[in-house]
Amino acid sequence: MSIPKGILADDITNAGRGETLIGNLLAASMLSDAIKTSFGPCGLEKMYIDIMGESIITKDGGTFLRKIDVEHPSAKVVIDGANTVDNSVGDGTKSSVILVGSLAKNAIELIKLGISPAVIITGYQRATELSLETLNEISETRNLEKGIFFDLVRTALSSKSMSSLVDDSENLSKIIVDAVCSICDLKTNYIEVDDIKIEEKLGSASDTKLVKGVIIDKTIDNRLMPRQISNAKIILINEELDAVRTKTESEIIITSPEQMSSFLEAEKTEVLRKVKKIAESGANVVFSRKGISDMAQTYFARNGIISLRRVKENDLFWLEKATGAKICQTIEKISPNEIGTANHVYEKEIGDDKMVFVEGCKKPKSVTILIRAHSKKYLDEFHRTILDGIYVLRDFIQNPKIVGGGGAFEAIVANKIRKVMTSVDGKEQLAMEKFADSLEQIPLTLATNAGMDYLSTLSALRSKISSSNNGRCEWYGIDTNQRKITETFSKKIFEPKILKEQVIKTTNDVISILLGIDDIFMKTPEMFTHTHANGTTHAHKGGSLKHEHHNERLDRLGKEQRGPHHYY
Repeated sequence: MSIPKGILADDITNAGRGETLIGNLLAASMLSDAIKTSFGPCGLEKMYIDIMGESIITKDGGTFLRKIDVEHPSAKVVIDGANTVDNSVGDGTKSSVILVGSLAKNAIELIKLGISPAVIITGYQRATELSLETLNEISETRNLEKGIFFDLVRTALSSKSMSSLVDDSENLSKIIVDAVCSICDLKTNYIEVDDIKIEEKLGSASDTKLVKGVIIDKTIDNRLMPRQISNAKIILINEELDAVRTKTESEIIITSPEQMSSFLEAEKTEVLRKVKKIAESGANVVFSRKGISDMAQTYFARNGIISLRRVKENDLFWLEKATGAKICQTIEKISPNEIGTANHVYEKEIGDDKMVFVEGCKKPKSVTILIRAHSKKYLDEFHRTILDGIYVLRDFIQNPKIVGGGGAFEAIVANKIRKVMTSVDGKEQLAMEKFADSLEQIPLTLATNAGMDYLSTLSALRSKISSSNNGRCEWYGIDTNQRKITETFSKKIFEPKILKEQVIKTTNDVISILLGIDDIFMKTPEMFTHTHANGTTHAHKGGSLKHEHHNERLDRLGKEQRGPHHYY
């Protein structure tokens, strides 16, 4: 029931109790239905076309949810929850949305039976606590070894778009594992994901490779410089090797040609002095954050030194970690500790561009994965796929415990909840049962997308799980390749424990928020109507805020730079 007009201001709308609660739950359920079909190895991709007509094709749940615009506030709560999962563990966004949607749909059924939202929240909370307890009981600790790393990455990548586009997905998993093993500290369970640089270039996906060093997307400064150097001595500088340009306006008064000549000569002498200091340090490769003059480049070339100017700041940080060099703050006193090393520094043509490779670093704490794909759209998706694999390993390294994949964990927990709920009094028991039903949507969605029969799979899965009480946990889940129920541990289908923990916690938080809102009050935004120079009249939110509509500006900046209200 909504509040009648006359009580609220004219620009305030009231959805009404009852309608709001059901509407919130329906919004979550419909968002879940939209993403279900992309779940798992056999899931389909989503295409999103933005306002400029640019499209992305992805199976990544986090990417899709961030791209789509939703109006309903409850749908936004679900997306925020999915983003929380993505930011925390790097994966599991689709699982969380599917669970929230199923819990919301089941909550509607309970509400129609006359069960209070407060009772449903309590029942869901009990089931959540039991799920987390069961997770701690059945999760298995594994040593931090390459074998388990490989299995975890392979499982994670199996549900991504690029798994079907890369000829050798096993090699891709190996690349990710080798990259992580190169930069992490297994003794302290420490890993910094940003220490892995991902460089993109158009080409064949099979040419994707790991470089134990850094790739710089630039060319060597001067054509007279060597194109490659072995036993490289590397220096990183953050100082101009060019005529100094002041940050503020300044004026130099010159009254004669001799003064001009003297001034230019002084500038030249200063640059040359710095360049000689670098050469005397023994460095034969120079990476500069700032400019390097033609004269400095010529001197370097004559002395067999390679230089790269205007290198990105992040690239310098990666070079520091890979080569052991330290960014030199002053050229006046170059310390031997500031000079890094690498076996090879060379320029190589990749696709239509040239890039500089710094390879063969002794103990690199930064590495580069060069990814190749035939289009920019697939490069972006490839990048996301690689990151998902890295995040899965990060999760496991920080908490080295695993559970069975393929929906096995969810099926086991659902079975446990059904056993325990019989001891719970009251209507909370019904809510716990619905929570168990929702957990089963994970393996059942995998099965459905793989072409398996829903009801047959459900009955067979419940039968196998309930009969596996022989003293040990048997991880029965969905093998999408064989389209059958299997013991996923024997198939080496694993997932990190911490991922499941985050999904369950976030899911419970989101559904509790949705069930706790019984009414919505919304202020209607003021609409501003205006006419363009071409005679077109339209309205948009924002009131009478000042903004430009000059055709000259639009023509100058181009279509892509126009304000968003032009497409409202």
